[in-house]
Amino acid sequence: MEAHFLSEVVAGPPTFQDRPWYNPHGDCIVHQVADEAIIADRIDELLTLYRSAIDRRVIGYQIKGVMTLIRKFGWDGLTVHCVTGKARDEVQQVSIAALLLAAYEVGPPTISRRVGYAQGLQTKADAVIPAAELCGAADQQ
Repeated sequence: MEAHFLSEVVAGPPTFQDRPWYNPHGDCIVHQVADEAIIADRIDELLTLYRSAIDRRVIGYQIKGVMTLIRKFGWDGLTVHCVTGKARDEVQQVSIAALLLAAYEVGPPTISRRVGYAQGLQTKADAVIPAAELCGAADQQ
């Protein structure tokens, strides 16, 4: 029998990684901190919280419109670690908390949004994403 064309990509046991990742096709960052079934709870057009299907606690989120947020607030407002290179300052990591705060500033200051964003910030608030994942997408736009 012929091997499936994706067999090399999905070989081995499935693994869970607790780290944010950037989806360039959806222009969003996804982060799930527990390997559990989720229920999506859309807070607004930019933030969706992932709640555990077991006990409804927040176990992750999706932040949409990442490149728009970067263009609006700039790298300086979102960077948590920067190394000076020979030609220019090179952004190393982008703060997820800073992205969440930037997304919150875009919409109306309602109580339900405030509660949703606060819950998102409590989920791995110190998470960062390598800027290299975002820089390639920013260069293409």
